[in-house]
Amino acid sequence: MGDSFIELGELRPATDSVEWVPLRQRPGPVGAGRRQWPIVAVLALVAVFASGSLPVRQVEKLAVLAEHTVGFVADRTTLYTLGEEQALTAYDWSTGQVRWSRAPAADGGQVYLAADRAYVRHRPCTTTVGWSLERLDPKTGEEAWTRSGAPIAVLAGPPGEAPGLLAVDELRPSCPPVVPTRNSPPQTSVRLAGLDAETGAIRWAFEPPAGSRLVAPEVPGSDWFAVWYPGGRTEVRSAVNGAVVSAADLPELADGPPTSVRIVGDLLVVVSVRNDGALITAYGKNPLRYRWDQLFQSAEPVPIAELAYGPVVVACGPMLCVPNWRDIAVLDPATGRQQWRRQIQLDGIGPGVLVARDRGDFMRIRVVDWRTGRDLDDLRGWGVVPTATDGTDGTDVEDTTATGSGMPYVLVQKPEGDSSQLARIDLRTGGICPLGTVSPIPSRCAIRGSRLSCLADGDSVHLWRLPAP
Repeated sequence: MGDSFIELGELRPATDSVEWVPLRQRPGPVGAGRRQWPIVAVLALVAVFASGSLPVRQVEKLAVLAEHTVGFVADRTTLYTLGEEQALTAYDWSTGQVRWSRAPAADGGQVYLAADRAYVRHRPCTTTVGWSLERLDPKTGEEAWTRSGAPIAVLAGPPGEAPGLLAVDELRPSCPPVVPTRNSPPQTSVRLAGLDAETGAIRWAFEPPAGSRLVAPEVPGSDWFAVWYPGGRTEVRSAVNGAVVSAADLPELADGPPTSVRIVGDLLVVVSVRNDGALITAYGKNPLRYRWDQLFQSAEPVPIAELAYGPVVVACGPMLCVPNWRDIAVLDPATGRQQWRRQIQLDGIGPGVLVARDRGDFMRIRVVDWRTGRDLDDLRGWGVVPTATDGTDGTDVEDTTATGSGMPYVLVQKPEGDSSQLARIDLRTGGICPLGTVSPIPSRCAIRGSRLSCLADGDSVHLWRLPAP
């Protein structure tokens, strides 16, 4: 994982996109859903999982949408595939029918998913034209609007309105794009802007001074971001209007960039490497004031990279996590004290439970209680299925104001021969909902309502109808 702060002028690629150049499919973030289960049903399903089988449920095969694909993503209303000839084709979620097909972008653009909406990100290599973002009309594939700049994060919008996109725009574009080194100041002047994700309207914009650095939220729907300046002066800014809501001089940022600066809930977390470990310091956002610090020491032996750059700190539901090369440490965000530490890897993060992969067995899933670190379920022979969405909750597909900030479930599967049992784990309750068996075995999926679509059989995209709950 990389740093979460951005030297202004550096534009980093997002992971949830379909490249206009040939790429093999990469694992995506976890998916989402909203079903809760009574405790009796949960206990019954635990017993069923322990025995290695699930109740038989029929999944109806509707169609093979596309073959020989090199990319597959989905938003609230539409499935998108990128063919070997680089044509982008859109399919209706309900029927599987083709809505439109579009030739590849001449400038090497890419389909970009954010706030459960599809865009095309363009970066022509010229000295006069920089990044731009084009909103696709999901019904026609035509341009709905275009704005300059590259999207960095999904922000909260005003009450009742669409979420926002935090965009960085080069005022004097360079070719090729300049990526500053860790300790160098930005090489280009930039403008930060907040865009309405639905209409593209600019809600706010400002030009930070040279040498500034941006701390963008990693969890969609955050209501704040931060900017800090040479000397350590740091501002907390509103995601809705871009205004400064709090500011302070932070000593950890005064002498140059630290190892990592991240937004975790309502905390600004700074990681600085020391001889005796990594010092994790947390500041509250409003007012921007010191909360706590903890010295973190990695499990021995420690890789050179971790010694040099320190551990990564990430938001984990109600907790704060420090995943590293051997294990994961879970900290109390109120005090920074370690709650527990285990040799597992993060796969699904929710407000109620953590879904993790056993480090010693890829096909073994653990549903873990946040507070105690104990297993609520141990699913042997099951693995997490990467999803083709942007990791947001698209249950309310008609709601254009949905923030898409939740990830209520994780999709899991148990392969058997040429088919696979599917189920989803509710990240709020830990409840397990069996979905049925599909064939061929999927490698990447998306769910909307009663529809399941997966990349399977190597490079084909399939559409199924799920049974009624």
